[in-house]
Amino acid sequence: MTTAQPRPREGEESGPAPDPPRSLWRNRDYMYWWTGNGVSTLGTSVTTLAFPLLVLNTTGSVAQAGSITACHMIGTLVTLPVGGALADRVSRRALMIVSPLVQALAMGLVAALVFRGAPSILALDALALVGGLAAGLRSGVSMSALRRIVPKEQVSAATAQGMGRDMVAHLVGGPLGGLLYSMTRWLPFLFDALSFLFVTCAAALIRRPLGPDRHAGQGPRPGLFADMADGMRVIRRSDYLVFTIIWGALLNAVTEGFTLLFVVLVQYRGGGPTEVGTATSLALVGGLLGSVAGPALMRGLGARTVMLLAVWLFVACFATVVWMPRPWQIGLVLLVAMTSMVPLNVVTESYQVRLVPDAYLGRVAAANRFCVQAVQWVGPLGAGFLADAAGVREAILILAAAMVALAIALHGARRRLRVLELPLAEVRELTPVPVDPPVPHGSVPAAPVSVNDRSDEASSPMSERGEEAGCGKVDRMTEHSGHSEHKQVARSASDDLLASDEDRNRVAERVRAAVANGRLELGELDTRLAQVYEARTHGELEAAGRGLPQLGARDALVVDRAPTSRFALGMFGGFEREGEWVVPPKFTAWSMWGGGRLDLSEARFSSQETVIRAVALWGGTEIVIPDDIEVEVKGFGLFGVFGKRAARKIGKPGTPRVVIKGVAMFGGVVTKTKAMGSPPQH
Repeated sequence: MTTAQPRPREGEESGPAPDPPRSLWRNRDYMYWWTGNGVSTLGTSVTTLAFPLLVLNTTGSVAQAGSITACHMIGTLVTLPVGGALADRVSRRALMIVSPLVQALAMGLVAALVFRGAPSILALDALALVGGLAAGLRSGVSMSALRRIVPKEQVSAATAQGMGRDMVAHLVGGPLGGLLYSMTRWLPFLFDALSFLFVTCAAALIRRPLGPDRHAGQGPRPGLFADMADGMRVIRRSDYLVFTIIWGALLNAVTEGFTLLFVVLVQYRGGGPTEVGTATSLALVGGLLGSVAGPALMRGLGARTVMLLAVWLFVACFATVVWMPRPWQIGLVLLVAMTSMVPLNVVTESYQVRLVPDAYLGRVAAANRFCVQAVQWVGPLGAGFLADAAGVREAILILAAAMVALAIALHGARRRLRVLELPLAEVRELTPVPVDPPVPHGSVPAAPVSVNDRSDEASSPMSERGEEAGCGKVDRMTEHSGHSEHKQVARSASDDLLASDEDRNRVAERVRAAVANGRLELGELDTRLAQVYEARTHGELEAAGRGLPQLGARDALVVDRAPTSRFALGMFGGFEREGEWVVPPKFTAWSMWGGGRLDLSEARFSSQETVIRAVALWGGTEIVIPDDIEVEVKGFGLFGVFGKRAARKIGKPGTPRVVIKGVAMFGGVVTKTKAMGSPPQH
């Protein structure tokens, strides 16, 4: 449970006060991080303006100008979760050095293509995609690196200063991009490439260890996607993280829609590009003011109060801006709106950094950014449809109503946000739930202890089941002189022992295996399973499984166990799933400039029918299928090969069915059959 440290009462001796941390501006490693990312943001702002100007002057196509931004965003979304997982596995310093180097190379090639003449749009799209892929990896490591550079007492100040730095960079980047482009078209892209090289040098100069710490678990470390799933489990355990990630993504979508409508509204009020630029500059100034005021407001008013005030002030700005008759007045309203929104972001990010353990911060931060970026396109799209259908003023008022709903949801989430009632420095980290070792038969698994924001809940369903199982104690046997009487008492005690969910699942697997092998009729399946799941003691379980043999090596193909993984990605590398792993009802395998192998010969299935979606883009996937299950292959090849060699029908009742579908483009998906006990058949 998260508790504040006791504070001394008046008149009590509290010992010497600890020295306050030195100013962030005197922290050399922080200054390397701060200036490097600031220069990078400035370079990105320059090319954000230069790319559309280049494409419009070359082709005149707005759609082609938008395709470059789309490619960059797609690349970022693809690698952002991977970058977060890598930040908790490999050297963060290496990621911070290599990723901007790739971005610098991409922007340098763009500058070279523009210098030589009119570049092809396809080449620009490809380079934008490569830059986006590298940006996703770099974004995933940013917050976890900051955690190592800055003391916990200064996390909120560092977050606010980073947001203020980015506001200034965006404010300067647009005019600078226009100036450089007017001098010569390739110059903005060279500037951006140099800015990424500056980031690389700044990261290399940081002396403090950035982690992650060496893996201290027993046995080999789990795979990359298992680590990503582990990070999602950490998020699900925290009410605060679940709420703020979902709520923040919705808020960002509404804000992006408002940004589009404000530009249209300025034009409706008679403003031109100059007035739009002025209003945008005022909004950025407001963001800078908010970044300066954010930490002080948190200390003076409390984090939760700051969030509530900020969101209601933003609602008021929504409702007010439609009545402003002049563009400069609209700009002043935007200044107030951004002044309120930046402290809100400072609160959510600062508490996230304090809550999440260092070993999980990269994955959690990447999941947060992925959710925000994945839905932000919905805001402008929906706002555009609303403006066309009902008018600009009405569309803004509809978005204001959506903001009211988000504000009300914030009021109703007091229990989920109770960690905000603590000062930031007194917030303790979540305690991750380790993978439980196998529990001995009849013992009670310890219920996981949640920290911070679930500590006042009475008990979880898992803990309730554990307590229920724990109350079934074996009665103390009375000593008897007869050996047979002793055995009878022992057997009676075993039969009366309460059964666990794991015990029921084992017997259910025996029932399903008996149907698949023809020992039981298909009509008996539901009756037997009902007996299994209604059984409370081991004696009742034995009655439900009467006459059925223990499971053999290939008897229980369909099991009541959680899937091992649901997704595999081979990008510039490979993946492999083999051995006795549990396949989910739907599994997706992507191979892009890489490859992978799915071996189902020893796998178990969590559903009677399994769908494997295999996509190979400039890559390849091999799927090995055992010869005792039903297989259907529906995929197709587009400038590639989607093999159907393993497709076949098996008539046994209860046999698992696997459907393989997808597409192979400039790559291949190969299916192979493996006779059990034999190597794969080609």
